[in-house]
Amino acid sequence: MRRVETRVGYRKTLPWLAAAAFFATACSGASGTAPAAGSSSAAEEQNKTLVLRLYSEAFNQNKTDVVKELVGADYVQHDKSVPGGADGQVKQFQDLKAKIPGAVATVKRAAADRDLVAVHWHASATPADEATGEAKIDLYRVGNGKLVEHWSIAQTVPATTASGNSLFSDQYRYPNGAPTLSEEQEEKNHQFAVEAYRKLSDGDAAVIDTSWDPRYYQHNPVAANGTEPLKQFMQQQGVTPPSGTVTSSRTQFGHTLADGDLVWVFSSDHVVADIFRVVDGKIIEHWDVIADGQQ
Repeated sequence: MRRVETRVGYRKTLPWLAAAAFFATACSGASGTAPAAGSSSAAEEQNKTLVLRLYSEAFNQNKTDVVKELVGADYVQHDKSVPGGADGQVKQFQDLKAKIPGAVATVKRAAADRDLVAVHWHASATPADEATGEAKIDLYRVGNGKLVEHWSIAQTVPATTASGNSLFSDQYRYPNGAPTLSEEQEEKNHQFAVEAYRKLSDGDAAVIDTSWDPRYYQHNPVAANGTEPLKQFMQQQGVTPPSGTVTSSRTQFGHTLADGDLVWVFSSDHVVADIFRVVDGKIIEHWDVIADGQQ
């Protein structure tokens, strides 16, 4: 493992890079592998539709019976502040509404890959103002038409960001409209983005020139747009090995997903999640949610 003090420096300066490295473990398992044989985009869409009912019906319409309909009997809740099962999920939603009176859920983006569904959403009583409330990413595992496992990350939305972009907006625009990607292309993007992020987290700044688009639209609160700020940060930390150097311990991640042009990377204990947009073989846009207290 690399020195802890180096990673703490990351945490203070650019949390999205730090947290993924700091919380890496050797238990990445199958999360970075290709979809299992026989996986179906139709089944993934069904899983996504199932999960999104939690937000449109259970959260926004207070239909607690929907939670009980969707959640399996052995639902595993990784938020230790609430119990497992449907009652725990209801309590988590109720606790958030007590914290943010009048809160509504606005889903910004969602992904389904294999048996996992990830949701990036905004919890706010004034959803039109993206500088309010909380940014949240949830990750669910679906089995036999029921939700069977759940992780959750929440971050208080800052009033301003270094880039001027909100934590939720889409800055990149396709010249001719967003394309529909094949499962094969999604998996290529998946492997590319995870490997590029792993190299960067290991301290190899050379990967920025080969894998990042110079325009790089940034939604992390403390990071400016473009790749030059990222290069400068790496240089300031003094942790960049010569190009091609192999570090003694490679960064590993928890669950990773790909859907459309987005690749989602979760840290091993789910206190931070990153979303990368991949266009024409380059990472061009980035969002993250970092649990309060992890910055």
